[in-house]
Amino acid sequence: MLSQPFNAPGFYVPSKFIDMSAVSITSIATIWTPATGKKIRLLGGTFSVSAAGSVLFEDNAGGTTVFRTAKLAADTPYFFDFGNGIPLAAINNVLKATLSVAGTITGTLYGVEE
Repeated sequence: MLSQPFNAPGFYVPSKFIDMSAVSITSIATIWTPATGKKIRLLGGTFSVSAAGSVLFEDNAGGTTVFRTAKLAADTPYFFDFGNGIPLAAINNVLKATLSVAGTITGTLYGVEE
């Protein structure tokens, strides 16, 4: 039995679940805006895309690559988990996404705002 299952330093439990309902990511689009003064830590998600292609998640407007998927099949569920997550570079940065072809993303991302 763990003495501190959810309080251990460096252990993150998702507290934000970002719903993406057919969000157009044909061009770069904001998919998660944190509360003012908070930083996003992306822990994982599950989603599908409407057209076969790769999804690029970026830190802020045309910023640093957070994660790029392999080429995904259309309308096929994809799941990823980053364990303790990937924090964005700065407070108030938004998470953006774009698809390598015209299409939409549907699913849920999860993480924390710290």
